[in-house]
Amino acid sequence: LACSMLYSASAGAAVSAQEAAKLGDTLTPMGAEKSGNGDEIPAWDGGLLQAPGAYQGDGRYVDPFPNDKELFRIDQSNVDQYADNLTPGQIAMIRTYDDYFMPVYQTRRTATYPADVLEKTKANATEVELVESG
Repeated sequence: LACSMLYSASAGAAVSAQEAAKLGDTLTPMGAEKSGNGDEIPAWDGGLLQAPGAYQGDGRYVDPFPNDKELFRIDQSNVDQYADNLTPGQIAMIRTYDDYFMPVYQTRRTATYPADVLEKTKANATEVELVESG
């Protein structure tokens, strides 16, 4: 009981100003690691800041990287090789259906949010706390 009380108290605490200062610096404005892993995951560089050139303004999805080529596929022949990177559901789908596969493309970090959301996120990091009743 004492451990759960200690854990729940710290879970609701806002972060320090020093920790919040990392947002937008070493962390993305939303709190993810900004740097890449030097291999498959690139550093976050601000995300996709403009709509793709083919976007018509009608709300329909346009592939921002239409020239990307499939690097490889994960299917029944190689699912065990990639199992550590897949969810149990993905593994089950691949093993269950002969024609099911997952194409793998270059990793990109395109997530971004409007400036006001990013500003409020940073402010909330030091100001907002959970209350006991949730």
